[in-house]
Amino acid sequence: MKFIIRFLIKIATVIGLSYLLPAVWSGFSNPIVNSPLDAVKVALVLTLLNTFIKPIIKIFALPITCITLGLFSLVISAAMVVLTDNMLDGFQVGGWLAALIFSLSFSFISATVEKFIVDEDK
Repeated sequence: MKFIIRFLIKIATVIGLSYLLPAVWSGFSNPIVNSPLDAVKVALVLTLLNTFIKPIIKIFALPITCITLGLFSLVISAAMVVLTDNMLDGFQVGGWLAALIFSLSFSFISATVEKFIVDEDK
């Protein structure tokens, strides 16, 4: 049940960011997500990439991550968003800087909302 709630939070975050980010910054194409079904696809693909591919990339990028004091992990997160952009037709991000901002916003908002909604004690 927790997985479903977390997944719904991620879908809502993608939909919210697709409306919020183009209004705040003109670097994003309008809209980021073409339909709610595309938001489900984006949340699913990002979840799968962050679960299976991102840890492998982080292991290989460990030396450069240590040299940059962890800042390279932001590039890896943006790369996951760009990879999602390349995999799905209904999701557009306007480049690496936009992917970085989307990634940071997505992580922060979904983690904050999950902290308050999902109860870890049960």
